[in-house]
Amino acid sequence: MCIWFAVGQALGQAQPVPPRPVTAPPKATAPATPPKPVVPPRTAPPRNTNPKPVVPTRLPDNIDRLLKHRAGYKTANSQSSQFTVFGPVSPKRRGGILDVNADTILIAPDHVAIAADRMRFAILKQLGVRPFLGGKVKIRLDPTLLPAATVPVVTVRHLSGYTYELTLPCEIDAPKLVRALVQVTLLDLANRKPQLRDTVIPFWLTVGFTQILLTEPDLVLVIRKPESGGKEMATEEVIRTVRRHDPLAGARARLNGRRAFDFSEISMPSPSHLRGENWKDFQACSHLLVNRLLTLPMGPQRLQGMIRQLPESLNWQTVFMKIYGDLFADMLVVEKWWAVMIVQLTGQNQYQNWTLLEAVEKLEDLLKLPAELKLNSADSPLEAEITLQQALRGWDFDVQRPTLQQKINQLIVARLKMPRQLLPFVNEYGRILEMYLAKRMRVANFKPRRGQARPKVAPIIDEAVRLLDGADRRLLLFKPEVATPKPAMGTPVPTPTN
Repeated sequence: MCIWFAVGQALGQAQPVPPRPVTAPPKATAPATPPKPVVPPRTAPPRNTNPKPVVPTRLPDNIDRLLKHRAGYKTANSQSSQFTVFGPVSPKRRGGILDVNADTILIAPDHVAIAADRMRFAILKQLGVRPFLGGKVKIRLDPTLLPAATVPVVTVRHLSGYTYELTLPCEIDAPKLVRALVQVTLLDLANRKPQLRDTVIPFWLTVGFTQILLTEPDLVLVIRKPESGGKEMATEEVIRTVRRHDPLAGARARLNGRRAFDFSEISMPSPSHLRGENWKDFQACSHLLVNRLLTLPMGPQRLQGMIRQLPESLNWQTVFMKIYGDLFADMLVVEKWWAVMIVQLTGQNQYQNWTLLEAVEKLEDLLKLPAELKLNSADSPLEAEITLQQALRGWDFDVQRPTLQQKINQLIVARLKMPRQLLPFVNEYGRILEMYLAKRMRVANFKPRRGQARPKVAPIIDEAVRLLDGADRRLLLFKPEVATPKPAMGTPVPTPTN
């Protein structure tokens, strides 16, 4: 045995290891009691009830001005709860050399809220509408705005209706204040039903109602001065007692001796109509137009119906002809009716013949279109005038159609004023525009059939532009030259000196 063990070690063979006995793992024994779960405390730790105030390292330099303005503001609600006005209690004029003769007033939240209610009730009375609770109007008075700043009305749609937001300067022209409140009232009257697009009130309608309210003898619009330091309020009431009140006295005095605008010019005014002396003429014409429409048979009911139906159409002319179709067959009849109203008001014939030179200049102005141009994207638009050829090449047909139709109506009315020598030019321009509109309408309404191509628009535009260029060249050759005044007899003619 020892010999085999020694031989095995000499040959490098290991002795076999006997296997170990397999033992079963120990069984886990359950504890006598389960461990308690860890839950958060039921009560939060007490907070520090007296924290130390955080003191800023440095207060702003204008802290006094900020605190003073915040303390001097207030919010006023109208009696009908429709108008909410927020602004300074004691506004101050901006001053300056240019503002010395400015015909402006200072407005505060209290008397703006009252004036808005009175104005709304006066308009509803003119239209024969019973007072109703309309959409909320939020008015903000901004002392930093200039009196000449534009006052846009922002319409906000909601599921339950509409609200309106208006920002006014604290120093404002009285007619501008009335005009802004009139526009809000007319919008609220039109937006009685939900719609997808914004309602556009005709500008002449807003201006006309504004002039009517400003000439009311028993309506006090500026009722109070702004509060003085929030402690006292000085009243300033103006009551005009007139036995025989003439609402059109101002319009008659303005249009007496001046040319009144045509109905087409009032319906779509250009920027030149809303500046300088033309703006006063536009106000007088709008005043007369709204006044005459209210005096027609069922005038208040017709005008009320027109305002309510404005959201249903893209332009107000369609609604106007729908409401007044039994009185006016087309817009040309409206132009003739408007001419009769001017004659009745001023006693002057609106269609007296012009001189040849004046007629050519009027025709040249009539053939121009107002437009806005931008030199850069960051610059504000500039007012400019373009020719019919530029409009045909650059504008979309949806914009061209109402504009060119208005020009055709104006040319029809201009025939009554033009001398006989210019009637062929007026007829030619009108015929060119009518042919262009007819061809473009055929293209727009074209329904292609199988194997039929849609007509092209470029040849139609090129032909109309060529015809207009030819008419412009002939009109320029026909235009008489301005005669220079000759020196009177016996007047020495100045000689040039070296």
